[in-house]
Amino acid sequence: MNDPTRKQSIFSRTARTVTTSSLVLGAFALSAGCATQQGAGPAASAPAGAAAGDPASPAGAAAPAQTNLLKASSFDDNKSLPWTTSFTAPGAGSAEVKNGAYCVTVTNKGSNNWDAQFRHREMVIQKGHTYTVEFKAWASAPTKARPKVGMAGPPYTEHWANPIELGTSPKAYSAKFTMSSADDPTAELAFHIGGEMATAKTPFEVCIDDIRLDDPEFKAAATEAAAAAPKVAVNQVGYLPDAIKIASVNNAATAPLAWELLDRGGKAVASGQTKVFGKDGASGDHVHLVDFTTFKTAGEGYVLKVGDDKSFPFDIGAGLYKKLKYDALAYFYHNRSGIEIKLPFAGKAELARPAGHPNDKATPCLKGSGCDYTVDASGGWYDAGDHGKYVVNGGISVWTLLNWYERTKHLGASGADFADGKLSIPENKNGVPDILDEARWELELFLRLQVPEGKPLAGMVHHKMHDDEWTGLGLAPHEDKIARSVHKPSTAATLNVAATAAQCARIWKTVDAAFSAKCLKAAERAWAAAKQNPALYAPPGGDKGGGPYDDKNVADEFYWAAAELFVTTGKPEYKQFLQASPLNAKFPTEADGVVASMTWKTTDALGQISMAVVPGPVDAAWQKQLRDRIVKAADQYLAVAEKEGYRTLVQRTRDGKYEWGSNSFVLNNMIVVALAHDFTKQQKYLDGVVLGMDYLLGRNPLGQSYVTGYGDKPLENPHHRFWAHQANSKYPKAPPGIVSGGPNSSIQDPHAQSAGLKGCVAQRCFVDHIEAWSVNEITINWNAPFAWVAGFLDEKAKK
Repeated sequence: MNDPTRKQSIFSRTARTVTTSSLVLGAFALSAGCATQQGAGPAASAPAGAAAGDPASPAGAAAPAQTNLLKASSFDDNKSLPWTTSFTAPGAGSAEVKNGAYCVTVTNKGSNNWDAQFRHREMVIQKGHTYTVEFKAWASAPTKARPKVGMAGPPYTEHWANPIELGTSPKAYSAKFTMSSADDPTAELAFHIGGEMATAKTPFEVCIDDIRLDDPEFKAAATEAAAAAPKVAVNQVGYLPDAIKIASVNNAATAPLAWELLDRGGKAVASGQTKVFGKDGASGDHVHLVDFTTFKTAGEGYVLKVGDDKSFPFDIGAGLYKKLKYDALAYFYHNRSGIEIKLPFAGKAELARPAGHPNDKATPCLKGSGCDYTVDASGGWYDAGDHGKYVVNGGISVWTLLNWYERTKHLGASGADFADGKLSIPENKNGVPDILDEARWELELFLRLQVPEGKPLAGMVHHKMHDDEWTGLGLAPHEDKIARSVHKPSTAATLNVAATAAQCARIWKTVDAAFSAKCLKAAERAWAAAKQNPALYAPPGGDKGGGPYDDKNVADEFYWAAAELFVTTGKPEYKQFLQASPLNAKFPTEADGVVASMTWKTTDALGQISMAVVPGPVDAAWQKQLRDRIVKAADQYLAVAEKEGYRTLVQRTRDGKYEWGSNSFVLNNMIVVALAHDFTKQQKYLDGVVLGMDYLLGRNPLGQSYVTGYGDKPLENPHHRFWAHQANSKYPKAPPGIVSGGPNSSIQDPHAQSAGLKGCVAQRCFVDHIEAWSVNEITINWNAPFAWVAGFLDEKAKK
């Protein structure tokens, strides 16, 4: 999920077994038994079992480095990855490297040992191998800790565990165990320091150093240091022949530099001088710009050279986004709930899976939510990295796909690219445009979540449904056995359904009249119910198993819903509502404190765009006014790009930050700029969309393509339960065409915090790791605008 109020995940109560292992502690051995515990953390380490013993004897001589499974044993470089913390509410705290040691401060010990913990993952424990654990540890006040080696996910089998006493001076500990069960490719070494382990008064601090997990039979694989970002940053996919071509160069020179464009054979085919941009606040770089727009010759393998620095190779051609637009849309099929994901539609065998959550067909309401019935909450799309389904996030996603359909119909020329038979989905031979089939999968869920007649709050829509506890990484939807609940209705969710069901009614009128009528009835019921319950808000705070998606300002949702209903029906009551709304006076250019027009939480722009695009009840003068406002907003976003060294369409907040999902702000601003091109046909707006795509595909200070499968340095490890190959090799890697949320100055997750990102400059607050959920999550409402703009650029390239 992409709700920035998310903190730490929580696992459900699950039985787990402690492996019987030989544990050598000084001169005596202990044998672990079996235990059942409760779990922990977001994709977190599970709670430990019942292995017990006294503190181990002092550590002996260090083993050879190549036998150590740990990737960080000492912390003299001021970095701690892959060591991270996990705090399960009410457990709380933080970690940092102090004087060459990894120190964890506990401010709330929680109820269970595992409510406060730190751990190291990314290693394999092998059957029959004997392991030595060695470390130094101490605390700010006498307390206990429980180190353990075990599985990082269900069933949380433990291979070794031992409580220890910690004093205020560093003490060396040593222990051995032999692995007796099958190889564990998901092992972690974790220290549980909460609950009854925490005998010190909070806040207290626990530190470790010189920690090793040695296996004499293990040989560390040779690893290459991560390549530095190229100084010459380009769109790693390429450039359209008839659009702007800009590269950004990180170079401290204060005078222009010579550049050359080299073809695949290394021959210079264009040259010139850079333009000195200067210090770029969002990246911290001193930037030069290379403009090679006048070079239009199609080809592959071009390289831009500035001094001794070279870019990644890239292409120039009209077909750059032909496949990308389909890959971006395939995200939605892959994340469908309640249907088998199968070949040939899945693309690869490893991406196929059984239907997820079949029991959603009869989902109970959350205890205390006020409803006494079960809800058919089957179908729809999984929202993000977890298995939740959220109406307010699904609403803007559905709107974006349907808006693309309406935009191509009324303003574009690529409708045939999204017709029946174009997408790799099971419905691609039913005579209906495939993009509508995909959107309908979510719309059907929305209709099922509407409270039936005769029940309290009839016509309102349940806000969300998800697991009752957080689940871990490496979990296919059909493997998720956690109980799930539907949460109480909200005004925001109800208005999302009023808006998207109204869209549905007008679009399906000539496609499926019965479904159109069903949508219109649901939309008007939802509108009436929301008017009767205008302030029924989703509660804030971190629900177990899902994010709150709370929103206490629904004036924008009312405006959006009224706009869609007016475009569909032409009824005076909706027009009157719109014209009486203060939101009707301008097109928004600030959302959640960011210079942007729309998010899941800020939606009045969606209604204005629909009225500007779709002909019908909106008269010519009003529609022109709306279009002019959108063009004005696009001009503002182009002005933002002019002030950015990496020419992106988003600027830092007033306090110098990038917010959660910063790439989504880029994408939604790209839609506004693209619409300005549709309305005016001016080249500068097409170029503005290109600039946004350039940033996402590698023309950024990290040289990072934020899209899976595209570029020389593509996104590889997004935060996702099923596409979890990095966490567990039995699960697949993510398919191509998926965009990451990207840099986030707040770096809320422990992995990003441990990656040395504290105090990072906005565009550098990113790490491509599956555990880094605050910077590397993926969601339906981010891939929807990505598909929209990829389709737009592909359409424009054909002209």
